[in-house]
Parts: sequence; structure tokens; C-alpha cells
Amino acid sequence: MEHAVIEKANPIALSEDQKAALNRYKIQARKDNEIFLRQHPEVSCLISDFLHEVLLQRPEQVVEFAAQHFTQPDIRNRINSQIKEEKKLLRRAARNAAKSATTA
Repeated sequence: MEHAVIEKANPIALSEDQKAALNRYKIQARKDNEIFLRQHPEVSCLISDFLHEVLLQRPEQVVEFAAQHFTQPDIRNRINSQIKEEKKLLRRAARNAAKSATTA
């Protein structure tokens, strides 16, 4: 005996218009986040620096470690140095790319 499949309207399911609006919102949020992160390279440096130290030191109490890490007096100088170094590397890569393009 076959069981009849009865489809019930799911009250929490999104309509097609809602799905489209949600997708537009997600795309815009990603664009906005990308713009923000490009304008603030220190965010990437902060995260990278923290993750590097966590993996290097492997603290038992990660939350305490994070609190100490982000309140170090020299963190601003370290992050600014990292940003300067990254900019140098990007300029060097751009020059190398330009040289490669002219010799090709």
C-alpha cells in the first residue's frame, strides 16, 4: 500500500521573493565587508598576529590569552609594522609584475 505524500505549507519557509531579497542582502553584505576590510588592513593583521601566537604558544586558556594578547602595550606598533611590511611586499610584487608584462 502506497502512502500518500501530503505536502504541508512550511510556515518558516521563505517565499521566492524573500529568498531573492535575502540573497541580495548577502551579496551586499559581502561587498560591504570586503570594502571595510580593504580600508582597514589592520583587522587582517590583528587576526593573523593573534592566530600566529595562539598556534605557536598553544595556550590552555585561550580566552585569557586573547585578553592578554590584545591588551599588550606594543600591539599598535607591531600591527603598524606588519602593515608597512605588507605594503612593501605589495609594491615589490606590483613592480615585478610590471617588469614581467613589459618583457613578455
